Amino acid sequence: MSEYDECTDSLVDRSVLTELRADVGGDQAIVNAFVRNYVAMLPWRVARLHHALDNLDLDEAMDAVLSLKTSSHMVGAICLRRLAAELEIGMKLLSGGEQLAELTPLVDEIDAFVFGTISQLESSFS
Repeated sequence: MSEYDECTDSLVDRSVLTELRADVGGDQAIVNAFVRNYVAMLPWRVARLHHALDNLDLDEAMDAVLSLKTSSHMVGAICLRRLAAELEIGMKLLSGGEQLAELTPLVDEIDAFVFGTISQLESSFS
């Protein structure tokens, strides 16, 4: 495990979605739709990371990790955002795509938090 073991306490910062609701004029339906879209896309985003690493495609991996980091930030998925940021830094430190396989443990760690994040989002904001 990385330095993000504290992610097991709370995977979602609920204040982020409260702020989003305020930003959209208090419309909870918009927030719920946003969360549902994130939840639906999350497994695909993580699978995309695996695929990019398996194919040693640094450009695709960077695009995938930035998508995961940004979308996770927007719904308050704090653990996944932190892990994606750590993965992004790891990618930037590589000298080339042929070293991407070294980052597979970080993607596996992201995998470990997907179900819990989805559960917390669905139970709190559906």
